[in-house]
Amino acid sequence: MKKALVDTNIISAFMRGNPSVIQKVEKYLRFHKTLSVSVITYYEIIRGLKATSNINKLQAFETFMSACEILNLDSLTAEKAAEIYDALRKKGNLVEDADILIAATAITNDLIVVTDNTRHFDRINGLEISNWLQTPSSC
Repeated sequence: MKKALVDTNIISAFMRGNPSVIQKVEKYLRFHKTLSVSVITYYEIIRGLKATSNINKLQAFETFMSACEILNLDSLTAEKAAEIYDALRKKGNLVEDADILIAATAITNDLIVVTDNTRHFDRINGLEISNWLQTPSSC
Protein backbone atom coordinates (compact mmCIF):
# COMPACT_ATOMS: atom_id res chain seq x y z
CA MET A 1 0.00 0.00 0.00
CA LYS A 2 1.48 3.30 -1.13
CA LYS A 3 2.03 6.06 1.40
CA ALA A 4 -0.63 8.80 1.21
CA LEU A 5 -1.06 12.51 1.76
CA VAL A 6 -4.49 12.99 3.33
CA ASP A 7 -6.44 16.05 2.19
CA THR A 8 -8.56 18.38 4.29
CA ASN A 9 -11.95 16.88 3.45
CA ILE A 10 -10.82 13.38 4.43
CA ILE A 11 -9.38 14.59 7.76
CA SER A 12 -12.66 16.44 8.38
CA ALA A 13 -14.68 13.30 7.60
CA PHE A 14 -12.48 11.31 9.97
CA MET A 15 -12.91 13.88 12.74
CA ARG A 16 -16.69 13.77 12.21
CA GLY A 17 -16.61 10.00 12.69
CA ASN A 18 -17.35 8.88 9.12
CA PRO A 19 -17.28 5.06 9.40
CA SER A 20 -15.92 4.48 5.89
CA VAL A 21 -13.02 6.87 6.41
CA ILE A 22 -12.31 5.51 9.89
CA GLN A 23 -12.14 1.98 8.46
CA LYS A 24 -9.74 3.08 5.71
CA VAL A 25 -7.56 5.03 8.15
CA GLU A 26 -7.34 1.95 10.39
CA LYS A 27 -6.41 -0.22 7.40
CA TYR A 28 -3.82 2.32 6.24
CA LEU A 29 -2.25 2.52 9.71
CA ARG A 30 -1.66 -1.24 9.66
CA PHE A 31 0.84 -0.57 6.85
CA HIS A 32 2.15 2.86 7.82
CA LYS A 33 2.88 4.23 11.28
CA THR A 34 1.19 7.57 10.78
CA LEU A 35 -0.97 9.67 8.51
CA SER A 36 0.76 12.36 6.47
CA VAL A 37 -0.84 15.75 5.86
CA SER A 38 0.35 18.91 4.17
CA VAL A 39 0.92 22.00 6.26
CA ILE A 40 -1.77 23.48 3.96
CA THR A 41 -4.32 20.94 5.22
CA TYR A 42 -3.25 21.63 8.79
CA TYR A 43 -3.79 25.35 8.19
CA GLU A 44 -7.19 24.89 6.51
CA ILE A 45 -8.57 22.86 9.40
CA ILE A 46 -7.10 25.08 12.15
CA ARG A 47 -8.48 28.14 10.30
CA GLY A 48 -11.97 26.62 10.17
CA LEU A 49 -11.98 25.54 13.80
CA LYS A 50 -10.75 28.91 15.02
CA ALA A 51 -13.40 30.65 12.91
CA THR A 52 -16.11 28.65 14.68
CA SER A 53 -14.47 29.18 18.09
CA ASN A 54 -14.94 25.48 18.87
CA ILE A 55 -12.28 24.94 21.53
CA ASN A 56 -13.15 21.26 22.10
CA LYS A 57 -12.84 20.35 18.42
CA LEU A 58 -9.67 22.41 18.12
CA GLN A 59 -8.10 20.57 21.05
CA ALA A 60 -9.23 17.20 19.63
CA PHE A 61 -7.73 18.10 16.27
CA GLU A 62 -4.43 19.21 17.80
CA THR A 63 -4.25 15.95 19.77
CA PHE A 64 -4.98 13.98 16.59
CA MET A 65 -2.34 15.94 14.64
CA SER A 66 0.31 15.25 17.27
CA ALA A 67 0.30 11.65 15.98
CA CYS A 68 0.47 12.72 12.31
CA GLU A 69 3.32 13.69 10.04
CA ILE A 70 2.95 17.29 8.82
CA LEU A 71 4.82 17.90 5.58
CA ASN A 72 6.07 21.46 5.20
CA LEU A 73 6.67 23.36 1.99
CA ASP A 74 10.22 23.60 0.70
CA SER A 75 11.88 24.99 -2.42
CA LEU A 76 11.50 21.73 -4.37
CA THR A 77 7.76 21.68 -3.59
CA ALA A 78 7.44 25.36 -4.54
CA GLU A 79 9.16 24.72 -7.87
CA LYS A 80 6.87 21.75 -8.58
CA ALA A 81 3.83 23.85 -7.63
CA ALA A 82 4.94 26.55 -10.08
CA GLU A 83 5.25 23.91 -12.83
CA ILE A 84 1.76 22.60 -12.03
CA TYR A 85 0.34 26.13 -12.03
CA ASP A 86 1.95 26.90 -15.38
CA ALA A 87 0.65 23.69 -16.97
CA LEU A 88 -2.90 24.32 -15.68
CA ARG A 89 -2.79 27.99 -16.70
CA LYS A 90 -1.77 27.08 -20.24
CA LYS A 91 -4.76 24.72 -20.45
CA GLY A 92 -7.07 27.37 -18.97
CA ASN A 93 -7.90 24.92 -16.21
CA LEU A 94 -6.56 26.44 -12.96
CA VAL A 95 -7.41 25.21 -9.47
CA GLU A 96 -6.87 26.89 -6.11
CA ASP A 97 -3.30 27.50 -4.99
CA ALA A 98 -3.91 25.37 -1.89
CA ASP A 99 -4.73 22.35 -4.08
CA ILE A 100 -1.67 23.01 -6.26
CA LEU A 101 0.57 23.14 -3.18
CA ILE A 102 -0.94 19.93 -1.77
CA ALA A 103 -0.48 18.19 -5.14
CA ALA A 104 3.12 19.40 -5.39
CA THR A 105 3.80 18.12 -1.87
CA ALA A 106 2.43 14.71 -2.84
CA ILE A 107 4.38 14.52 -6.09
CA THR A 108 7.70 15.60 -4.60
CA ASN A 109 7.30 13.10 -1.76
CA ASP A 110 6.00 10.27 -4.00
CA LEU A 111 2.65 10.11 -2.21
CA ILE A 112 -0.89 9.45 -3.36
CA VAL A 113 -3.40 12.20 -2.51
CA VAL A 114 -6.43 10.97 -0.59
CA THR A 115 -9.25 13.42 -1.22
CA ASP A 116 -12.93 13.81 -1.96
CA ASN A 117 -12.06 16.74 -4.24
CA THR A 118 -11.16 14.63 -7.25
CA ARG A 119 -12.52 17.11 -9.82
CA HIS A 120 -9.71 19.54 -8.97
CA PHE A 121 -6.89 17.08 -8.41
CA ASP A 122 -7.74 15.09 -11.58
CA ARG A 123 -6.50 18.07 -13.60
CA ILE A 124 -2.92 17.64 -12.35
CA ASN A 125 -0.68 15.41 -14.46
CA GLY A 126 1.44 12.88 -12.61
CA LEU A 127 -0.69 12.92 -9.46
CA GLU A 128 -2.14 9.71 -8.04
CA ILE A 129 -5.51 10.11 -6.31
CA SER A 130 -7.72 7.99 -4.08
CA ASN A 131 -11.08 8.89 -2.55
CA TRP A 132 -11.71 7.22 0.80
CA LEU A 133 -15.28 8.55 0.82
CA GLN A 134 -16.28 6.85 -2.46
CA THR A 135 -14.00 3.95 -3.28
CA PRO A 136 -14.37 0.42 -1.97
CA SER A 137 -12.23 -0.54 1.02
CA SER A 138 -9.00 -0.42 -0.99
CA CYS A 139 -6.70 2.50 -0.18
